[in-house]
This record gives sequence, C-alpha cells and structure tokens, in this order.
Amino acid sequence: MLDKIFGEYKIQLSEKKIPFRENLLLAPLSSFKIGGVSPLVVEPESNEQIFEFLEIQKKFSIPYKILGGGSNLLISDEPNDFVVLRLSGMFKEFSENSEGIFYVGAATNTTPTFKKISLLGYTGLEFLSTIPGWVGGAVIQNAGCYGGEIFNQILEVDFIRDGKFYSKKKEEIEFGYRFTEFLRDKNSIITGIKIFAKKGNLEEIENSLNDKREKRNSSQPENKKSAGSVFKNPKGLDDNGLPMKSWKLIDKSGLRGLMKNKAQISPAHCNFIVNLGGAKASDVNYLVSTIQDKVFQKSKIILEKEIEYFGQI
Repeated sequence: MLDKIFGEYKIQLSEKKIPFRENLLLAPLSSFKIGGVSPLVVEPESNEQIFEFLEIQKKFSIPYKILGGGSNLLISDEPNDFVVLRLSGMFKEFSENSEGIFYVGAATNTTPTFKKISLLGYTGLEFLSTIPGWVGGAVIQNAGCYGGEIFNQILEVDFIRDGKFYSKKKEEIEFGYRFTEFLRDKNSIITGIKIFAKKGNLEEIENSLNDKREKRNSSQPENKKSAGSVFKNPKGLDDNGLPMKSWKLIDKSGLRGLMKNKAQISPAHCNFIVNLGGAKASDVNYLVSTIQDKVFQKSKIILEKEIEYFGQI
C-alpha cells in the first residue's frame, strides 16, 4: 500500500538525518514475541527530530503508531499499512536534577532504571522495578502493582501533541486506575517525566526490591512470552465481599489452560495469555474474545482489556 511513496519519504528522512530501519520484524521488540514485518521504523533521537518527522508525516499523510518497549502490546501479524515511531537517543537517558528529583526519558527501560534509582537510596519506586517495558508506556497506562502507580511519583510529564511541546504538572493531567488522558487521546508522544522520591534506608530498600521481585516471579507464568495481565480488574466486590479479580472470573468460566494453536490461557495465572512458540496475533485475539464472551455469559461482567492492540488484528 505504501510502497509507491516510501522512496521519497525515506529520502526526506535521510536528508534530515533521522534514523530509520526498513522491513523490520517487530516480534523481537514485544514481550509477546508476536508481530509481523514493518516496512519502516523511524527512530528519532531528539525533540527536533520528532518535529521534523511530524512535518514529513504531514506531507505524505501516512498513518503512524508509537512503539515503545512492547510489554503491553499485541502487535498485528501484518503491520504494513503504517509507519512505526520508536524513540531513541536522548529519550533513553535519565538524570538526577536535584536531590530526589529525576528526569527520566520515555525510552528508558523501567526495570533497570527504577532499580538503579532505588539502589541510590531512594524509596517508593521499588514496585516500578518489577514492571517491564519503557517509561513512556508506563505513563500512558499509569502502570502499577503492589499498591503503587507510577503517577504516585510523577511531578511532570513532557510530551508532544499536534506539533507542539508541552510540560504538564501531574495535577493538570487526567489519570486513574490503569488510565490516563494519553490512553484515550492517542495523538501525544510522551518524551519524558520528572519524578520525586524520598531518601530511605538502603537495606530496607534492597529488601523491598527483593520482596517485590519474588512476588512477581511467584505469581506470574515463569519464563513464558506474554504481555502481562490481559484484563483490568473490574470494579466492585465479589460474593465474598472482596475486590473482584479478572483471573478469578476467567477461572470460574472454565477457561484455564484453553489453547488456540500456540497461544494459551496460562494454567499458572489465567489473566495471562502466553505464546508457547509461534503464536499469531489472531490466535491471541481469539482467546481474548473467548474470555470476554464466556465471562459475560457466566458472570454478566464485561472485562476490559488492559493490553493494547497495535495495528489491525
């Protein structure tokens, strides 16, 4: 579809010295290890290059999608009708601006970045060391676990929207449980965040890091390719007066272990779908739809996806 105009498009990227890769298999860039070949992946290294990329986009009217760490995505088997934007360069850096205040680029990897900050003696970020993916994606979804959310620590978010740069304080941003305005309005490119953490006792921080890592490892499918929790937990209480859990509703519907080709609802944690090797996005989508249908039939509850779809599936 895009072959006829890609030649001039790539010439203009080259003239602006914006890095790009052609015919790139996206599966290795996702934790699911699922995804087809993208004709063009553009990797700007600075805000200036993002603005230049957006100007080129306007000229050719080619749709684009933003790919970060790929930890919460189901990527299309045929992502060939859009350009992929993947930040690089300065967006992979973080620095301490002043004591306890850090600037973290959107393309930094959450797990090692927040572990490193924690081991500098700052507390309150340990839970983020267990969340895979990139910081930009964590911001978009307000990622969290073990009672913490990334927006608990955020002071400001930097982003580009409609060709303009913005820096918004947390109080100016709409956010909630696994939700932000960036998730609803997908025309923003997160470039970085400013966060705050208090000084703490290093021994206690190390114990907290280890404890959360052990909990993560013991509660999730071990050494399996997945995108984490497939569904958000519904609001409300179950029959025992406890907060409802998606995995319990899926288990109650008799779906634990169900397979579609090489995709499987995990026997270890049935709010996970795992790629046993060679699964397609269409296989995972079949299981997602089956879960939603069966849970609604059994419990009259509509499960809302936590994973995002990347392209037509």
